[in-house]
Amino acid sequence: MRVRGNLAVFGLPTIIGLWFFHGFALKYLTPDPDRYGIYWDRHEWLYAHVLAGTLALLIGPAQLWLGLNRRTTNFHRTMGVVYVIAVAVGAASAFYLAAHNDFSWVFGLGLGSMATVWIVSTALATIAICLHKVDQHREWMARSYTVTFGFVTFRVVYEILDAMEWGTMVERMTAASWLGWVMPLFAMEALMQGRKIFAKHSAVEKLSVAPYSVLPEREPVFQMQNSDSSLPQQN
Repeated sequence: MRVRGNLAVFGLPTIIGLWFFHGFALKYLTPDPDRYGIYWDRHEWLYAHVLAGTLALLIGPAQLWLGLNRRTTNFHRTMGVVYVIAVAVGAASAFYLAAHNDFSWVFGLGLGSMATVWIVSTALATIAICLHKVDQHREWMARSYTVTFGFVTFRVVYEILDAMEWGTMVERMTAASWLGWVMPLFAMEALMQGRKIFAKHSAVEKLSVAPYSVLPEREPVFQMQNSDSSLPQQN
């Protein structure tokens, strides 16, 4: 069971990330204008976006695996800093590309919204670990990497719509700019919250549900001797 978990968290996303880098992202890391096509006028921004996004895409699985297995060494912290920087660069360049796209304002809005969620989720994960809130850090990192993986799901959604010949190329790009990250993020959120809902309650959780179920205070015991409340003696 543990081997399957390690494969799901580390192996499968890494393999898919390498496939995506080789098949789609690598061509944008060359100085050849023909490779960029309509993006040549802003190829510097696209270059930064692809490079930073690919770096975050490949670092993320190792970071999630180390965190889930509680191997939070200096290497994990250092790579975490690299991941945050990569997200910051990738999101900043995404904002520029969204504002200067050749498709539609709806496509730009989808790309800009993805960049916003990307940087906010990563920032909250960083703040959480700085405040030593490990559980919240893990959850927000899972959300952050889900948006990072939007690099891949964007391309997958577009290729599916293209194979089915649904709509025009602009319509397919616009749909992918939203579906590529909204649906995976919703699935991740449903998975995390579902595990909490159906998890067995531990003893600590039961105490947190009933915080007032404590032993009653003991009433004071009054001594009859040498007490003001004692009965008066009869002559």
